[in-house]
Amino acid sequence: MQLKDIYAKPIERKVNPAVSVTLLDDPETTKAEIREYVFTDEIINGLYRILNSIRENKSFHHVGIWIDGYYGSGKSHFLKYLDYCIDKRTQEEALARLSEAVNAIDFMDGSHNIEFNPMDLSTLINWLRRATIDTIPLNLETSHNQSVDKSEGFLHVFWNQFNSLLGLNPFHLWAARHLEKPLLKKGKFEEFKQIMKEEMNADWDNQTEAASIIDNELEAVLEVAKSLVPTLDTNNIYERISRRDSLVSIETFADELADYLADKGEDYRLLFLTDEVSQFINQNRDRYLNLQEIVTKLAERCDNKIWVACTAQQDLSEIISGCNINDDEGKIKGRFEVIVSFKGKNSDYITQKRILDKKDDVKDDLRELYKKNKDSFSVQFKLPRDFDTYTNVDDFINFYPFQPYQLKLIKAVFDSFLSLGYVAREVKGTERSVIKVVHATAKERANDEVGGYITFDELYNNMFSEGLQHSGHKIVDRGISMVKNYDGDKKFARRVVNVLFMVSNLSESDKLLFPATLDFITSLLVENVSAPRLTLKKEVEKVLDFLCESNVIRREQPKKNIEETFAFYTEEEMKVASIIKSQQVDHNTQAEQLSKIFLKYFSNLKNREVYVSRSFPISASIMGRTFLSNNGDVTVDFKLDNEGTPDEVAFRNTNNRLIFYLGPAFRENKRLQAAFHDYCQVMRYLATPATSEENDRIRDEFRKRTDIQKETIIDKEFHKLLDSCPVIIGNELIDDPTFGSCKGAERCSVALTRLFDKRYSKAVLVKGSSIPDTNEKLKTAIRRPVQNGEYEFANADLTPAEKEIEIYLNNQYGDVTVSDIVAHFADAPWGWDSLATLYVLNELVRRHYRDYSYNNNQNVDIATVASKIISESSRFTVRKAEIISRELVNKFLDAWKYIFGQSSYLHSTDSTQIFREAKGSQESDSGLLKFCKQYRDAEKKYGHYPFFAPVVNALEMFDNLDALKDPKTFFEKVVDLREDAHNLMDTVRQVLAFTRDQMENYKDILAFIRDNRENFNLLDEKYKEKVTEIMGLESQPWPVVMSDYLDLKDDLTVALDKIRKQLRDEIKAAYEKAYAELVQGAKDSGVDESVVTNPENIIFSKSQTGNIYALQSNRNVDEYFTSQAAKIQKAKLSAAKAAANGGGATSGTGTSGYSTDYSNDNASHAAEPKVMNLNLVTRTTAVLSNETEVDAYLSSLKKQMMDKINDGWQLTITQ
Repeated sequence: MQLKDIYAKPIERKVNPAVSVTLLDDPETTKAEIREYVFTDEIINGLYRILNSIRENKSFHHVGIWIDGYYGSGKSHFLKYLDYCIDKRTQEEALARLSEAVNAIDFMDGSHNIEFNPMDLSTLINWLRRATIDTIPLNLETSHNQSVDKSEGFLHVFWNQFNSLLGLNPFHLWAARHLEKPLLKKGKFEEFKQIMKEEMNADWDNQTEAASIIDNELEAVLEVAKSLVPTLDTNNIYERISRRDSLVSIETFADELADYLADKGEDYRLLFLTDEVSQFINQNRDRYLNLQEIVTKLAERCDNKIWVACTAQQDLSEIISGCNINDDEGKIKGRFEVIVSFKGKNSDYITQKRILDKKDDVKDDLRELYKKNKDSFSVQFKLPRDFDTYTNVDDFINFYPFQPYQLKLIKAVFDSFLSLGYVAREVKGTERSVIKVVHATAKERANDEVGGYITFDELYNNMFSEGLQHSGHKIVDRGISMVKNYDGDKKFARRVVNVLFMVSNLSESDKLLFPATLDFITSLLVENVSAPRLTLKKEVEKVLDFLCESNVIRREQPKKNIEETFAFYTEEEMKVASIIKSQQVDHNTQAEQLSKIFLKYFSNLKNREVYVSRSFPISASIMGRTFLSNNGDVTVDFKLDNEGTPDEVAFRNTNNRLIFYLGPAFRENKRLQAAFHDYCQVMRYLATPATSEENDRIRDEFRKRTDIQKETIIDKEFHKLLDSCPVIIGNELIDDPTFGSCKGAERCSVALTRLFDKRYSKAVLVKGSSIPDTNEKLKTAIRRPVQNGEYEFANADLTPAEKEIEIYLNNQYGDVTVSDIVAHFADAPWGWDSLATLYVLNELVRRHYRDYSYNNNQNVDIATVASKIISESSRFTVRKAEIISRELVNKFLDAWKYIFGQSSYLHSTDSTQIFREAKGSQESDSGLLKFCKQYRDAEKKYGHYPFFAPVVNALEMFDNLDALKDPKTFFEKVVDLREDAHNLMDTVRQVLAFTRDQMENYKDILAFIRDNRENFNLLDEKYKEKVTEIMGLESQPWPVVMSDYLDLKDDLTVALDKIRKQLRDEIKAAYEKAYAELVQGAKDSGVDESVVTNPENIIFSKSQTGNIYALQSNRNVDEYFTSQAAKIQKAKLSAAKAAANGGGATSGTGTSGYSTDYSNDNASHAAEPKVMNLNLVTRTTAVLSNETEVDAYLSSLKKQMMDKINDGWQLTITQ
């Protein structure tokens, strides 16, 4: 039996999966469409809802019907079947099929959702039979005049098609309204058409021809019309038609429709069947509002007898949103009260009923075939959870030779290809497309014998072999072209390419449901359930490997429990893939990538590792390259070559090397090797610069895919190897169950610890809280004083760590630098940190086993050791410590206390610490350094005074003691100086007490002496002894009784103040006398006495000084007298000028010493006086004994004065 024999309907018949509501089919096609129409609940409900709404029109406010559904969901087919139910030519057959479908439903089984009962349908059918309903099918795209404004698009289409219903021209609205309609009303239209045919040879029924004649021969046409209806105003008609200026509005259209309904009965309806409204609106606001207003106006004017049914791909909300119209303005939802939605969810059922429905007489045979093969279905058809093969025998009968999942999957392929632009817009995964491809495939396999199965790739051949767009061909053709080079079954390879092309290009969400894995691809290609699946799977895998190697497809790594999948490269990706394949991968590249994997997994493996006290530099070795530290004390070696058995590798290993021996397992894991090699090639390519934005995008895709591959395969496989490979420490292989259970970072940490335990076995000797781990802690430990009994009794013996250093030092010749000691104990088997070594070494020094030298200086204070031994260990050496007797130490302590007093007692019993404390340090508050610091500070203040000599002597003694670097010598010297130093320190203490108690008085007396050294000469003779005594203080080596000096100071101050008072009184008297003379002189000169300056301030100023000699000099008033006399003369001259400017003309020189010169223009100019203070030479060697001698003396005085006067001077005489 052949497959064509099992179908209920002839498979060779013509099946039209896509219908047009306006297309007039031949009777056979119409019958087939009615006969094969598949009713679902939503179709039955939709038909009843619309037809009953038209019947019960009075219960609606508006007359809009909205039918929405995805492209190809069956809404156009539904609209056409609705027309079949109305059209009297097809009504009976269409309604009968609808009734059959309803009657076949068991309303009680709960599996259906029907909105009415059979009685309601019967009532509706009876009304439909008696009602008169005209339908006007509309194809908006073909009926629309592009020249019409978008805001009137719907109106013109509706009006033109209404005119067509009336027999008027549907292409020329104005001719139909103003020419044809008046002729129709007069009953002359048919006669008009006859005349036009006879006289103008024009077929007026050919509406396109008629429209052309109207545009080109309108006057002749109007003459014919007027001959039939003489009352026609042809001039007006001509203007309206030619200018198209008559009013075209929704109101006038509604008026015409209302007029049309005037003679129609109550059961008359007119239905506009408008297909694909959403495409026509196309988010255009004006068109949408035009439709809304038409529906509104028809409801208002036409008594709900005219309805508008619209199909669209979007529901009303999406239309409103696309047009950016709010509900207040649009209110579209209220205009379309009747709504039917098709979501394309029943396409499988529809396809099965229309195409795959089986004859009753073959169903038993199919049941037997199912029984025979059903056990093989679950094995052969391994499919994702949501994609079913045959679930039961009925499923098998309904879908054989197809499988249920194929219809669902091909729909997903259609939708994805549409979004990718691989197919034309008309191909979409809904009822229409599924019916077409299933029917075509079934026809192609019609002559095959029953028993085989149609594979998924056959759907590809019947759908995409010719309909695939260029963008899709570019992808798949590369695979088809490449299989020509395949060395196996090329036809089968092409089938694999086709299947992979479909499933690998599913949407991202569908890929999660049906990933393109090897298993699923194999299932899609099963055509014989009896054949071994494994054989088929291997053939598929071979083809996929070939395509991967040819850079046509790529592997995408597992994620989220999904196995490895496959996908096609784009053209640009193929170019990049080819370049990547050409990249050379060397050891350096592999090592770089491996280091990132290994060091990330062993996250605790850093460039340093702390073990006990020390931080060790760690190196990682991978394929000859070193990572982390360049010169590590320990090396972690990841060996990826097969170098023999683990024991052989261990035998050749060094003690400081930890080996993770991955080589044998890595070399056996070919999948990992290949994946890692590919990864390295990609990484090398990505390191090169991008050549374009597109190339950068492609690189990003490769990076993402490679990262997934690394995460899902490479990382995981290497992690497994690291967790299971042999681990070698030195020459030993770790082999115990405890270590075997360790994974990841823990495994690395345990291995490293075991290596350190083995290599640095004595590291634990410096383990403990007492060992400092910071520089500051070490400094604190060094600076801490030795406590009494600290190294006695239980602590008398050296610690194990101290013994290690002491043994080492005993085996050395001479002094050893500290840096050498640190370096020695940093190496195996100790591995001590430098701080730990320095601490243990210092403990030996504290025990007097060893002592330090610093820069060849054997006397190193603790402060120097603490601050510099870490940073300058090479300048420190260690020597055997010298033993000082207890007797000498005790004598020294006694002498020290005797010299410096109880407060400076040294409490330690440790000779080294005593020596250091006695010497003192920057940090300590005792010892010679303390005294030196105090005395040096005092010396800066008082060192120039004669009484400070004992302190200077003490400082000299301290310097001499400090110069002694050997503790024993130092102790002996202090003991020898016991008495002398004691006496000196007593004197020093007295001197320092003097500076505290009497220094202010001492300084005051010295200042008194300094200020009055000259004044003392003017004192009476009786004060000479006191002056001598007080001035002796300046050289006094020890001013014992300061009170005597204070008394002398008081006595001399009284005597000096008495002389000062007398001189100040004389200053005052002299100035007051001069002032009186000057005031009188001013009056005599006719000058106001205020010209003379009062000398009060001058007297005060001249009396301020304490110097007696200065006070004596300040009694001279000559300068004051001369300056004030000059002021009087100047004032007198000014008065003379003023008088001259206001008086008569005189000329001459007066005895007053002023000269006056009057010019012809009565302008006078008085010469400025030249005044000088003349100091007359009044001394003479002659003895004046008579008048003649006196006259001669006075004559000499006169001559002195006249010489100056004759030179133009005016004189003042002060003595």
